[in-house]
Amino acid sequence: MSRQKSKSDPAREAREAGIALVRANPVLAPLAERATIRADIEQAYVAESGWVAVTPRGYLFLHPKRRATPEEWARLVALMLACLGFGWVRGRPPQAAWELAALLVADRFCGDLKIGHLPEALAYPPPHIPAGGEEVLFRALCVEKVDPRLTAFREACCGGGRQVFCALDEKIPSWVTLPKWKDLLAEGIAQGVGRALEIAADPGGNAPERPRANSPAQRAKRRLIDHHPLLGALAAGFDLEESLESCRRYDIQVAAIDVGARRIWINPAAGLGPEETLFVFAHELLHAGLNHASRRRGRDPFLWNAACDFVINGWLKAMGVGTPPSIGMLFDPEFAESSAEEVYDRLARDIRRARKLATLRGLGQCDFFGEERGPGFTDAESYCRRALAQGWERCQASGRGLIPAGLAEAIRALSQPPIPWDVKLAEWFDRQFPPPEYRRSYARPSRRQNSTPDIPRPSTCQPPEEQRKSRVFGVVLDTSGSMQPQLLGKALGAIASYAIAREVYAVRLVCCDAVAYDGGWVEPERLLDRYTVQGRGGTVLQPGVDCLRGLARRGDFPRRGPVLVITDGYCEDSLEIPFEHAFLLPEGGRLPFPARGEVFGVE
Repeated sequence: MSRQKSKSDPAREAREAGIALVRANPVLAPLAERATIRADIEQAYVAESGWVAVTPRGYLFLHPKRRATPEEWARLVALMLACLGFGWVRGRPPQAAWELAALLVADRFCGDLKIGHLPEALAYPPPHIPAGGEEVLFRALCVEKVDPRLTAFREACCGGGRQVFCALDEKIPSWVTLPKWKDLLAEGIAQGVGRALEIAADPGGNAPERPRANSPAQRAKRRLIDHHPLLGALAAGFDLEESLESCRRYDIQVAAIDVGARRIWINPAAGLGPEETLFVFAHELLHAGLNHASRRRGRDPFLWNAACDFVINGWLKAMGVGTPPSIGMLFDPEFAESSAEEVYDRLARDIRRARKLATLRGLGQCDFFGEERGPGFTDAESYCRRALAQGWERCQASGRGLIPAGLAEAIRALSQPPIPWDVKLAEWFDRQFPPPEYRRSYARPSRRQNSTPDIPRPSTCQPPEEQRKSRVFGVVLDTSGSMQPQLLGKALGAIASYAIAREVYAVRLVCCDAVAYDGGWVEPERLLDRYTVQGRGGTVLQPGVDCLRGLARRGDFPRRGPVLVITDGYCEDSLEIPFEHAFLLPEGGRLPFPARGEVFGVE
């Protein structure tokens, strides 16, 4: 990545801001999306003294160096789009009078829409526009004397010796289909009227913005449903929001998703093309379908988001879904065969550099956000997981599409949810403490003997006291200041419950921060009551293990354990445990050394 910063261009920034204002207008947005608006760098159509020009194919050329405010550029762009939408960009002699009539009527239309204002250099006296519109005004301009200030207005728009409506004799290839500009303007007017009615019905502005039926995002959604079976079912379950105000409120530069609300935001000011919109929409859907929000499990939110972006973008490029956005994205060929967890581990090695990455929402921000708890979010994630699995099955059945192996493996893994930590812990207890064997003895007759006195029956005997007392295990409890009380409560409660269920006689509890505190033998039932721990200092677990080792040498603890170590992972780099052992960590926590025993993550 180049360290050289790009130089700021105030003229370009104001021009782009003006274009964004026009695209946010519901009446002119359909025209602005289909038109090609660019700066006339070579000044082939806009003279040095001019401002704008437009062609019948929908190319709008702006002066590349003019200094104007965004509102002034918005008015000029709206003026050209209005001429396109009304079908006035054509040749008609005398051309100067025709262009002047079209510009004057279009400017009045833009004034009624309240889109920006003309630059001071283009100011002209308010003309009298007859009721017949541009046709009657054109005839009047042909037969009457034209005010020189109006003529100067038209010449100032395109510059001396040029035309506002340019490239009129350009031959259009037969395979090129021009947009129906009049239909687009009619669609915009209908949307504007609908929006005005919504505002009138809801003066507070609390009602959500009505989605535009033919916007790039809506077209991308329909394309995914119709032509991409993997993501079609998932796309049908999400609503689209393309409100510029909402994107500004949530600080969304390109796109973002809220899985719990089942909503995807696409910023209309990002200037995405149809193929780029398809790519961005599929990118957000994969965040939802692969359950990236709940798979974070204690990791850093932004680094996890960036790791998921690297993986998703690689898969989408491999599948050929749309084209990557020209503004850039997170992609590295080295991560092509890596999972999101592996990419996260590599990003975490250089956190300062990783913090400078940017997601589709912006620099240092997550593009999947919202409340990640509660039954609503859980149901939404389950729906997304099922929808993606169904899409994958459809691809497998029909043979359509080309799904990367990593994505197929991730979908299969999600279809088989992992075993909860408490179930794994119960299995560990079962292995350490198999059910005690009850013997039968004829020394004492069974109570059934009375009913059949001629048949000798043995009675069930309790296990010997020595065997019952041998069912013990040790717990090294990290009581440093970094341990959360909720984790201590959950872990001790689970240990007590499983110990009671498996008839464990006692637990040797050793609290440990920088030193070990032997709590002696504790009955499992006592762990369910209020229990006071010692410590809350630094974290060194080896003294706690050495304490149990010393007890084993004195015969006060079994030589093979087992031992359960409860910690948050912030401990020394190596730990020597001579017993059968396991670790209990908060979900997402990691040990600074390779663990020989099993590791359970507490949610």
